[in-house]
Amino acid sequence: MSLSAKVERLARMVPGVSGYQDKESSRDTDKNIRLRVATELEQLKRDLEDDKRQLMGKKDLSLLPALDRVASQLDKLANTVKYASRGYSGMFDSNRLDVKKLEQLCTFDLQLMDEMATLKTQAEHAHDSHGDETALKQAIEDLSRALDGFEKTFSTRQDVLMAR
Repeated sequence: MSLSAKVERLARMVPGVSGYQDKESSRDTDKNIRLRVATELEQLKRDLEDDKRQLMGKKDLSLLPALDRVASQLDKLANTVKYASRGYSGMFDSNRLDVKKLEQLCTFDLQLMDEMATLKTQAEHAHDSHGDETALKQAIEDLSRALDGFEKTFSTRQDVLMAR
């Protein structure tokens, strides 16, 4: 996929993303993508809190500790994404950006958005599994593993941006 196609795909996923043409729009694009991802993580946490309330209403408390752990993971991850450093001075020092670096950054951002879609699917599966304790337990474990993977991917962000 070409760089322009990647930027176009990101623009469809994240309103306000104009691209990476210069250092200021790149910083804004980076911020918009991170805020979009953090907002979606926060929404998943709110949905999970609703699920927890439903289980409490049914007096089904056996999986609440596991749901609490996943809610904590979501909260921590949302804050990590939201408050990650903005700008990457090494990446955005010049007025025009290196096309190879832009390609890497777009690829990374698209990977984040794809992994976000996976997280949403896993969270929906957990939500849909309320009637079956075994299925819910498995869905919670799957969501937790997906969150671990997302966190691992996001932790490589600095490497992508500082690569020379």
